[in-house]
Amino acid sequence: MKPQILNFIACPAIYLLLLTPCFKLLAQDTAVYKAPDKTFSKSHVFIGSQIPVQFTAGYGYRFSDRMSARAQAGFITKPYSGFIVSAMKAFGMDKYLAQVIKKAFQSGAVYGVSPNYHFGRNYVGIYGQYMHLKGGGITPADALSVYLKKDFTQFDVLGLPVFEFSMQSNMVNAGVLFGRQFRLHNPRLSINGEAGLSKIVTSKNSFSSNRSLIDRTAFAQKMYKEIDKEMQDAYWKYGFIPTINLYLVYHL
Repeated sequence: MKPQILNFIACPAIYLLLLTPCFKLLAQDTAVYKAPDKTFSKSHVFIGSQIPVQFTAGYGYRFSDRMSARAQAGFITKPYSGFIVSAMKAFGMDKYLAQVIKKAFQSGAVYGVSPNYHFGRNYVGIYGQYMHLKGGGITPADALSVYLKKDFTQFDVLGLPVFEFSMQSNMVNAGVLFGRQFRLHNPRLSINGEAGLSKIVTSKNSFSSNRSLIDRTAFAQKMYKEIDKEMQDAYWKYGFIPTINLYLVYHL
């Protein structure tokens, strides 16, 4: 088994090992506060993190003791941005393309919705996410490495060290999750822990440089189109993102 794949498998496992003591302590709290299963708060707000994708906040509504839905918004920043690319590399993504995508994951925004089915303190759900990513600092060498599939990282195109590309990526993810609610002493507060797996199902990427005349050339347009296609194919083939989600929940 490749070292990259071992690292990819180990990361979520390490998160779970680190969080196990916390879950045990929280589980002890449930012995102090036992609400009847038939009672529930219809609305709640939450903040937390979908590791390693985003920091997020949202609102949820409980339609019944079985069904709920939530909407949330968040932002992508370091250190999470690097792990997403590492996950795709572990599944076999081309290293030159991964180098370009990693620069595209510098920052971004995430919007998501999720219907959930509850049984006791546990629940399962499906979710959809729209991600908007932006990044800069992509050099002509990076672009040529993807376009020609050779290492051009030491090549200074036309002697223009300040010539750089910026990139924006829009993508849609679909995923599944399993979660559990851990009640705290305060009946309005709980911590929700989840494990999830999402898949990038569609994407669109756009490019521009700080040389508008070059952007209009046939070669640049062809290269942009080719890199966009390469990225779309890579996102579809390798875009699996496992997550560990932790939310502090306030029941209204």
